[in-house]
Amino acid sequence: MIIVIGGGPAGRLASIHLALEEKDVLLVDKRGALGGQCLHKGCMVICALNDVARSLDECRNLRELGIFDKVPSTDYSMIMDGMKNAQNKIAKVLDKETKDCGVEVINAEAKVSGRKVTIGDETFSPENIIIATGSTPAIPPVRGSNLPGVYTPHTITDIRELPNSIVIFGGGVIAAEYAYIFSLLGVDTEIISRSSFLRGKPEQMIRAAKKDLEGVKIRENAVVTGIEGDETVSGVEILEKGVKSRTDTNAVLIATGLVPNSNMVSGITKGNNGEILVNDRMETDIPGVYAAGDVTGQPFLTPVARLQGIIAADSILGIKKRTIPDCIPQAIRLRYEHSFCETGTENGTEVTFPAPAGPGSFWHVHKGNTGRSMLSADINRDHITGAYLGSPGSAQVMAYIAHLISKGSETSDFAEFIEVHPSTDGIPSLIKYLAQLK
Repeated sequence: MIIVIGGGPAGRLASIHLALEEKDVLLVDKRGALGGQCLHKGCMVICALNDVARSLDECRNLRELGIFDKVPSTDYSMIMDGMKNAQNKIAKVLDKETKDCGVEVINAEAKVSGRKVTIGDETFSPENIIIATGSTPAIPPVRGSNLPGVYTPHTITDIRELPNSIVIFGGGVIAAEYAYIFSLLGVDTEIISRSSFLRGKPEQMIRAAKKDLEGVKIRENAVVTGIEGDETVSGVEILEKGVKSRTDTNAVLIATGLVPNSNMVSGITKGNNGEILVNDRMETDIPGVYAAGDVTGQPFLTPVARLQGIIAADSILGIKKRTIPDCIPQAIRLRYEHSFCETGTENGTEVTFPAPAGPGSFWHVHKGNTGRSMLSADINRDHITGAYLGSPGSAQVMAYIAHLISKGSETSDFAEFIEVHPSTDGIPSLIKYLAQLK
């Protein structure tokens, strides 16, 4: 028997992969509904709320142009109820799909100690173990963080009524996405970022994201020293450039990143942040014990977790190993999808221009905001080294661009490329331009 712990993207895909090869697989998940953090607390929550926020944004824009006569009102509790109904439906589909593939699924908590798994009062010594227990929000040691009105990305869905204001700790992707959502829902929103906002992301993307967040106050290189309140949150204390200040608020969202969820694992080597250390086969230092997904640490991305789960299953099956690509596509969803990928290569030639107007951006021409396209390449070697596309639907485009970059595609390969029209994708034109520079 093979025991897989965690029914999120990594664990579920690993279980299915093994069961389809006629392995006896037991999938243990404590949530009671498959899908993991991505479905229940992460990606799908952002998708649901962003769809509503972006629709309101578009309605306001069309009203400004005189095309719509009013903007519809929203009921936040109905948004949350509708989201949960959709999540439950997806979870049922995942459950049926997993069981139909031959996986036995049980709702329980499990602990791992070396080669042994304890579920309830029973201890098992399975043939193989895959640990795919995901991650949890990182909570900095800030005074008052346990006050009512303080939330994390895992508890923010508990809100049934929108606060008047919210302060978001963190300057990364999750902080940016929730800031866009709450500001468009009419909440006075402020971001407090310990470092620069969206640090490490392409500069073109940072500028475009700030444009989408024009209604949000962003404080960079500022530290929250405490959360104030008696029975609930009333404000936060901030230290910015050596100056102390206070901001009134009745809600706080701590969005300062993720940490591996590995407290239930012992007897296996971990890193400084609790990440389970694995080799390129996803095997731990204990033979026959594997780990995949967020529990192994960065980059905390669902598609990577899925692939890691399949690699772990392949390793158990003795199948030729797959690898994690060098160039991984990522996206931030605000007014537009801000998608990017990069190889880390420096000194490339970078070209950029506004993304073409098209579906989802046509009515923003009057604001001069149809998005942005950027491409970098090593002209001497004819290699594409990175890309950024801020426009509607850019995430799908970037996935293919990242794949082509990982496969070593050259700018000249796109000389005869023809894109679908109308499109908001400016990448093909940039690639053709770079090919002519060589």
